[in-house]
Amino acid sequence: MGISANLRTDLYSTLRRTEGPNVHRQRHQNGSLQVRKHGKRKMWILLYRDGSTRRYVTLGACAQMNKSQAQYERDKILAELKSRNVPGPDPTITFGVFLERTALPFLRAKWKASTGLTTENRIRKHLLPEYQDTVLQALNLHQMQQFLITKAQTHSRSIVAHLRWDLRALLRLALAEGYIERDPSPSLYTPKGIVSPEARVMTGKEVNAYIAALDTREQVIAHLALFTGLRPGEILALQRQHISAECSQIRIEQRVYQGKIDTPKTRSSTRTIAVPSTTAKHLRKWMEIVGTGPDAWVFPSENPATPLWRENLWTRHMQPKLESVGLDWANFQELRRTHASLGHDAGVDPKVAADQRGHGIGVAIDVYTKAGINKKAAAASLLEKTVLSA
Repeated sequence: MGISANLRTDLYSTLRRTEGPNVHRQRHQNGSLQVRKHGKRKMWILLYRDGSTRRYVTLGACAQMNKSQAQYERDKILAELKSRNVPGPDPTITFGVFLERTALPFLRAKWKASTGLTTENRIRKHLLPEYQDTVLQALNLHQMQQFLITKAQTHSRSIVAHLRWDLRALLRLALAEGYIERDPSPSLYTPKGIVSPEARVMTGKEVNAYIAALDTREQVIAHLALFTGLRPGEILALQRQHISAECSQIRIEQRVYQGKIDTPKTRSSTRTIAVPSTTAKHLRKWMEIVGTGPDAWVFPSENPATPLWRENLWTRHMQPKLESVGLDWANFQELRRTHASLGHDAGVDPKVAADQRGHGIGVAIDVYTKAGINKKAAAASLLEKTVLSA
């Protein structure tokens, strides 16, 4: 049964009241593509409505534009009109709502598992309690900088620098999504005067005591960390197929973080590393007691089908043994730093060492390498002797 004109009018008026003025606009978005004469020439023209206003656009001459081309031009105009009429993001959205609905779902897609876990935990621990109910648009430079200054009084420089990076990443995304009109975060700085604990490295004597304090499996892992520079996640992700027959080479193709297999930390970490002879000897002996298949984990957990977890390895098997020799401070990060520093003292080429560890030479020198006091003393004496004898 048909609907009378009066009933259609009443229904339309009801829709206008309940759904707002956009209803009128949306009824006319297909437009009307027509051919009309302008003098002696036939022209493609488009009739459409922009809100309550009727629009008329000449698209081009029929002699120079076929129907498909005219339809293409029509679609471009209507698409632009539609994009202008889409409601913008909520200007009253809070930091907490933006974080949960927009930022974290977007960022999780590009974070590696380890990066995602540490970064999200840091954001939830430090930023969310501070700004959860703050309107995103209300965040300003002074407020955020004061937050970093306050954090610097109780946290390390690394934490504060990462929080600054987190704020910049979140506000950059908020600006891209249209939730804020300007982004003040590029002007944030890491406060001066943060006292960070001095990075420690082991001496050669301490390295020997470190290894001797451990059981067989942990000795092999310590050898790999100290003498090849492998990260713990790379060591625990090793399978038999990654190790050459004589254990003199290892192909790094993956890493493990909290039981999850992932790609190496950086693209340059997909690499082949050399294993020195004593470490290779220990590794060969260990390989005799693990699974024989190519997919067998070199360092399996209690379940042979899964790799060992880093946290369990350290807290249950390494740290308790190292307490007895006073070296329980030397965690995996310190082992990596010790590898870099002792290699530097031994005259290992910085580029070769960086390639072995799987990062840039700048990181090798600035982050991991720490000159020992004997090296500093020798350098100072050499400078003094050279200058005074001139």
